[in-house]
Amino acid sequence: MTPQTNPLNLPSPISWPPSQSWEEADGGLWSSFALRIGSDAQVVNVLISTAGQATWVVSSLGCPPGSPASCTKSRGGLFNSNSSRSWTEQGNYSLGLELNLYASDNATYGLDTVALGFTNTTGTPPISNQIVAAITEYEYELGMFGLGPQPTNLTNFSDPHPSFLTTLYNQNLIPSLSWGYTAGAEYQQKQVLGSLTLGGYDAARFIPNNISFDLTPDISRDLVVGLQRIISEEANGSTHLLLPSPHLTFIDSTIPYIYLPQESCDLFARVYGLVWDDNYRRYLVDEDVHQALTMRSPNFVFTIGNSKTSGPTVEITLPYKSFDLTYKESFDSKAAIRYFPIQPALNDSQLTLGRTFLQEAYLVTDYEHANFSVSQCDFEPPLDRKIVPILPSDLKVVANPPNPSSNGTNHQHTGFHLDRPKVAGTSVGAVLGSLLLLAVCYWLYSVRRRRKSSKTMRITAASVSSAEQNQRPRGANNGLLVPVDPNANSQRVFNNLLGSDRYFIPEIATNSWNFLREVPDNNRMELPELSTTPRLLRSLRSATPDRRHTERPGNAHSQGSQRQPGLVLSSSDLFSARNIVRQWLNLDGLRISEAGSVTSIETSSTISRLKQSYLDRPLPPTPTAEVPQKTSSSAWTRLAAREHKGHDLDPTPAIPPEGSLQHRRGSF
Repeated sequence: MTPQTNPLNLPSPISWPPSQSWEEADGGLWSSFALRIGSDAQVVNVLISTAGQATWVVSSLGCPPGSPASCTKSRGGLFNSNSSRSWTEQGNYSLGLELNLYASDNATYGLDTVALGFTNTTGTPPISNQIVAAITEYEYELGMFGLGPQPTNLTNFSDPHPSFLTTLYNQNLIPSLSWGYTAGAEYQQKQVLGSLTLGGYDAARFIPNNISFDLTPDISRDLVVGLQRIISEEANGSTHLLLPSPHLTFIDSTIPYIYLPQESCDLFARVYGLVWDDNYRRYLVDEDVHQALTMRSPNFVFTIGNSKTSGPTVEITLPYKSFDLTYKESFDSKAAIRYFPIQPALNDSQLTLGRTFLQEAYLVTDYEHANFSVSQCDFEPPLDRKIVPILPSDLKVVANPPNPSSNGTNHQHTGFHLDRPKVAGTSVGAVLGSLLLLAVCYWLYSVRRRRKSSKTMRITAASVSSAEQNQRPRGANNGLLVPVDPNANSQRVFNNLLGSDRYFIPEIATNSWNFLREVPDNNRMELPELSTTPRLLRSLRSATPDRRHTERPGNAHSQGSQRQPGLVLSSSDLFSARNIVRQWLNLDGLRISEAGSVTSIETSSTISRLKQSYLDRPLPPTPTAEVPQKTSSSAWTRLAAREHKGHDLDPTPAIPPEGSLQHRRGSF
């Protein structure tokens, strides 16, 4: 049938319908499939080779002059390359299959057009430049259609010709490099034909299981299972062990036989009366033995796993009828010889589960995921097709597989939703969307941070609560009395000045750039002590009149209760006091008497002149032994450190760099 596409542009699997013919060849009756070969679409019937990758057809020389009239039909039809205008001969080469079984047939290879089915409607459109091998020998009575994805190299490895399966995939005619196949069972009541699906499988044809097998690296023997046990179960309940030891075994539908170890063949022969015939090279079954086997009705149970000794296993049951095959010596022979299709293997490389096994087993192979499955065939009606695609390796399954116990449609490859280009587009879109989202989040964060950083830390009169004001004694002119302890350090002095240690602003180095720190949520910060303050305090300690008249040396702390306040803050000038802190405590508004005592706080314009005169003092001489030291600390920090160590402070303040927090005075 013509492959149909779904709305997501993922091709549907191709279900190749069988030819409706049972070919009496190759040691039995086998369900065949129709091909159209050449420019004139010559129709031939072929069998399926799970081990090959090329298309084999019987040449017109396969039935030479003088052959029986039934030769052409018995061989599935003949292909005449001379009648095909699209045929390009490549030469004679070995078929290259079953070399472990000492097959050595040759064929004439060429390139030609190949199409599945009788018409485009029931198969595929013609695919050009496909490898076609025209055989003439009788080793293979019918042609073969290879399912492998490997290319065929005729002259050298630099000139590969893709297989039919790969070509379908490359032309977007199937969803993946995969297939599902069963050989069909003529002995069933309704003669169930074979089934082949390219790019998927028919879920109606098997009983699902959860066992997966790994493809081996050897492409000539990739479908290998661990044959762990073979037993027979008869109608009367008796059982027989027919495989003494487990072995790794190859699954290959190219041949009809089951190759087993010699000791296993001997057990079959002894239990069921089989006789080996050297002339026919088969185990023959005479009529009496056949009747006895029919009465005993044994079922042969093959237990297989991914390894030959451990792991989960699958049981494939073959009834005696699947082993009841007939062989004809010639095309026109009317006498059929009944035989049992097992063969003794000369070595482990010959161990094979052939087409006989695949009458009862459904094989699903996924080359892209390098695994396959083997399941028991389901012959229960109805046998309506349930085609399921197998996804390519670059897509993932997004739908859960159906319940295995429901209707037999479960499989590890169930479901599909995206084609390969859309997966790439989705991935790129997801990455770009993520980057865009991160960019937006970063922008919002930056804006929020800048807004917080731009907020000024305003110290207003309202910051002092009425409760704090009520706790302090009030004097004349409705002033706020703030006692200054001359012995306290500068931090404590400013704490008293502000009423509490409410704010603290970290010092910023004059030789560096710094960002404004965010105001904490509780709106409480501490201000640093100024480098010029200790100098002023020592002046206060030495020149305050209150201390000279009320305190004796060595008893300053004991007379603290008699000290008079050294600073008087008018409530009307409270803003000026706060502005002192806003201006990084540059002492604007402090009035210094001739004696050096602080009498009051006045307007900023008046005291600025005094401050300037105070800062214009000459620098003290630098000791000759002093060596300048490199430091990353700010000038403010160095001055404070020297004050604590007992050195004289440099009264000249360092000039903050332009753009620093100190330089932007008034930003608070």
